[in-house]
Amino acid sequence: MAFCRVVFPLLVLSVISCYASKVPVFMWGDSIKSSVKANPLTTYSSEEFAAAVEQVIVPGTLTLVFIEPRLSVEDFSQKNSNGETSFPYLHDNIDEAVYLPNVKNAVKALNRTAGDSAANIYVTEESSDILGLNKLHGGNFIFIHLNDARDGESREDMLRRHDDFMHSTMGDMPEELNTIGIYTANYPSWTIPASKSRPRRAVEENAAKSRMYTVDGLRMITKTVKVISGNDSRTLGDLTNHSSELNTTYVNATFIFDNTTLLLNFNAKGGYWFFDTVVLTIGDLTDVLYPDEEVFALVDFSYRCAQHVSFSSRNETKTYTVDFEDLKVQPFFDSNTTQEFGDSFNCVGFFSAPIWAGLFVVFILLSITFYGIMMMMDIRTMDRFDDPKGKTITINAAE
Repeated sequence: MAFCRVVFPLLVLSVISCYASKVPVFMWGDSIKSSVKANPLTTYSSEEFAAAVEQVIVPGTLTLVFIEPRLSVEDFSQKNSNGETSFPYLHDNIDEAVYLPNVKNAVKALNRTAGDSAANIYVTEESSDILGLNKLHGGNFIFIHLNDARDGESREDMLRRHDDFMHSTMGDMPEELNTIGIYTANYPSWTIPASKSRPRRAVEENAAKSRMYTVDGLRMITKTVKVISGNDSRTLGDLTNHSSELNTTYVNATFIFDNTTLLLNFNAKGGYWFFDTVVLTIGDLTDVLYPDEEVFALVDFSYRCAQHVSFSSRNETKTYTVDFEDLKVQPFFDSNTTQEFGDSFNCVGFFSAPIWAGLFVVFILLSITFYGIMMMMDIRTMDRFDDPKGKTITINAAE
């Protein structure tokens, strides 16, 4: 029990530290003198930031803290619809400013530094005046919360309006009163999710337009399910009921659409599963339909091949066809398995066009190399030479 009392607070503190808000802080004023420099690779803790503030603020200084609800480093580089920066006033004071890009819990650190001398003013859309601000004496912290977002206003225009507000507020301060401005926020406006995944946009868009049918042992996505008989074609609507039966070797899924029932039969053998038949029932009529092309995939793989997968009857008197448009399907022969699609089997053979092209080029190069080696081996060199002191070699025509 004592161990839990020690470990639990540590876990809470670690979680809080992981989710601590990192926001930028911009401090400017005539009396700012600090050795702290902006470093985008450094994150300042609350204690380090409080120490930096103590270096900046001299005794008898009025500190105006302008607090956005949300602010990030990226906001300083944004431009409005006219291509203008949102912070012309802050840019003009950049030479006499201290800029810290990443500070943890900046507002909390400022509140601790201010202590009892702090006052809070909330600027809203209904009340945007801060009358009496210039009557305050030096040594005070004034926290001005900029909570005045307007309907239909872009973020860039809102930040530009806040920049003008800070300009006018700092300009209204008496010249004899030493004033410093601090611009920061409660939370960052740009966040990155903790779990980074690669989105498959095309699949998501397709899935949004398709319908998903899920029962125990089967998951299927298709745009439309059509029943075709001769020149008549009918698209099946919403499901009214469904059921399934399964074991380690087969899955039989039943889908009921008003007066039409489809029984989908899947079998597993030899490491593959096969979509064998579709039993179509319309009223009192029942017909067994077989696939026009074999539908199969490896176990734990999903089938995702043809644009249209059709099952047709072999009854010569009345022919029915069930057409699945843009079908993706996978049976699960274990009821305890999480029914998530496995890797797609796209009916692409091992010897695809690029592979055949590569093999053809290799064959041509090998043929050229082999022919060149054969030609080099067929070269015959001279095996008789004249002796300048001896008799001249005579070669008969027979040789």
